[in-house]
Amino acid sequence: MLKTVICDDEPPALELMRDLLIATGEIEVVAAVQSIDEAAAVIDRGGVDLTVFDVEMPGRSGVEAYRRLTAEPKPLLIFATAHPEYALEAFDVDAIDFLLKPLDQERVGRAVEKALRLHRVIGGPSKALAVYPPESQDRAANVPTISVRDGGRTYVLRFEEIGWIEAAGDYCLLHTKDREYAVRRPMNRLQNELPADLFIRVHRSAIVSAAWVREIHPMTKGEARIVLESGAEVKSSRTYRDGVKTLSGRMK
Repeated sequence: MLKTVICDDEPPALELMRDLLIATGEIEVVAAVQSIDEAAAVIDRGGVDLTVFDVEMPGRSGVEAYRRLTAEPKPLLIFATAHPEYALEAFDVDAIDFLLKPLDQERVGRAVEKALRLHRVIGGPSKALAVYPPESQDRAANVPTISVRDGGRTYVLRFEEIGWIEAAGDYCLLHTKDREYAVRRPMNRLQNELPADLFIRVHRSAIVSAAWVREIHPMTKGEARIVLESGAEVKSSRTYRDGVKTLSGRMK
């Protein structure tokens, strides 16, 4: 069960969100409040796994409130709003999903499934992997690697083993062929530590390995569906269409 705080200044919307979340059978709502400051106070006391915020709130936005949270680590974040124009701002703080009102059970259920998957991989701060700046563990062979720590031990992951990277709040998920590694590092920071010729940003919440790209299928509005060698599919956004063009050029 994910301990969850939800916040919406409109009582009917707050009640509906609460009911839809509870109906998934995977959510424990620890606070359902109309004040963003009240929500932040509950979250900063710790122990919250997931937050669901409306974006447009009196006083300050849900985006601004999330940025100011002091809880370590911050909980996973889902935004729910009637204003699609806020999507770009929402993903700028690495929200894991963006729900458009009016809400329905199926769509909320998919968002909860994603939150559960990410939470299981992250496993809480005591189990999270910490990532360090890339370094070659075999300089003679010139093999680029990244070091990860788990349970007090350091493991080496070759860049070629990483198929794609997914943002999850304060964490990133490194997807390999066999498993996922949760690393406590925001997407922008991790991107700066990776070689730009090997890893291409295709979405605010996704980076793919150029070597793993098998197919690129253009979609509407400048988006694309990228199929990797592992069979995983990553959706790109039009904001990062230049990255997709770079990938397409390498496939020719």
